[in-house]
Amino acid sequence: MKFSPVHIAQLKEILSLPKSVVIVSHRNPDGDALGSSLGFKFFLEKLGHEVSFISPNAFTANLKWMKGTDGIMVYENAMGKKICEAKIKSANLIFCLDFNALTRLENLGEVIKEATAYKVMIDHHQQPESFADIAFSDTGYCATAEMVYDIIADLGQTDLIDEQIAECLYVGLATDNGFFQFNNTTPNAHMVAAGLIAKGAKPDYVSEKVNNVFRESRLRFFGYCLNEKLKLVKDNQVAYMLITQAEIKKFNLQGGDSEGLVNYPFKIEGVKMCAYFSEEPDKIKISFRSRGGVDVNTFARSFFEGGGHRNAAGGMSKASLDNTEKKFLESLESIDLTK
Repeated sequence: MKFSPVHIAQLKEILSLPKSVVIVSHRNPDGDALGSSLGFKFFLEKLGHEVSFISPNAFTANLKWMKGTDGIMVYENAMGKKICEAKIKSANLIFCLDFNALTRLENLGEVIKEATAYKVMIDHHQQPESFADIAFSDTGYCATAEMVYDIIADLGQTDLIDEQIAECLYVGLATDNGFFQFNNTTPNAHMVAAGLIAKGAKPDYVSEKVNNVFRESRLRFFGYCLNEKLKLVKDNQVAYMLITQAEIKKFNLQGGDSEGLVNYPFKIEGVKMCAYFSEEPDKIKISFRSRGGVDVNTFARSFFEGGGHRNAAGGMSKASLDNTEKKFLESLESIDLTK
């Protein structure tokens, strides 16, 4: 058993009778948010529960091929708030997947906070907040989808995992560990992957769909950023790119088109930390990545209202792009690049 026997027993009791269930994941859902949530949704439906998956906002275009995405309820759609809030209000049970702070939901966070339904968190990020009745929280996991698989195993119900569930969970697992390239890839991650492949997940198909189905403009955008926008500082140990709204419009970027760009500077020998700044109408969205012991989670939390993992975190800034860059460069003095 991977998780607390007490928590597993509580969860088993909660799921023993059909319920109205809502699953919610974080804003700007990635492969793990969608994969873990959809996989768990299909599993809960097999147990006889009525399940709705609510996303705070629209998900990236490169993940629309996943089974079940057409049924996702988006809170920020024109009619989304009223419908989603009604679902949350009538729910007996709410699962919070792949986030551990209600601020990750922005406006939807307050709705979840006020909901009277029993809440269960399943998440692998650092520094969880105490808003759930049961918290499955473990930073040793590389993905929430990996946790979902082990929870299903602890419940003794892996026999219910079919090809559809396996594929969703495999997407979550593989995208959050860089298709088994990142240092969060553990022996357990490989064992879970083996279990999912045995259930019908196809690694080549998932990799092709996630990594190689993009528009021409995305590739040209990557080339432009690497040639024109890439900056190196701190003795070439820190690489970063700042992208304006005008540039985003020029290349007609869609949701998910910039996914993975932040990692490209690691191909330069000696780079230990990367940052990608994207200008939005009301804020600057920031992605941080690092190698080894360089802690971008603490950096993002301390200076950019964000957080995540030691080697992968996100943040934001309400300042202008120029002032955000200035703050970033000043803040770099606090980070230890010798680790």
